[in-house]
Amino acid sequence: MKTQHLPKGFLSTNGKPTINSIIMYFVYLWNLPKGWNEQTLNHESVEKVRDHFGVDHGFGTMIQWGIQHSCCKSKTSSGRHNSMSQSYILTKSLIGGGVELGDVPMLFPMLKVS
Repeated sequence: MKTQHLPKGFLSTNGKPTINSIIMYFVYLWNLPKGWNEQTLNHESVEKVRDHFGVDHGFGTMIQWGIQHSCCKSKTSSGRHNSMSQSYILTKSLIGGGVELGDVPMLFPMLKVS
């Protein structure tokens, strides 16, 4: 059974990404259909993220903020927006370098996995 919402600090803390946000983008990007425009949110891939974490809500907007770097105009959410952009860029770099999802916790042992 999935929980309804993400706990506070699950994807970012004090404007910094957490390992969960990196894992979120790994799951999202690996489940995109071949040839998909990454600047367009893919709802099936978002559902894979929800299944991975067992949470119903809270991922679509965060993923969108990472893949569309300029979509956030809110001053109150700018730290979260920036951290999602950082997570997206970092994850793209890791995937490009051949890193797999299972390697992520070993690469970032100082980050706590929730």
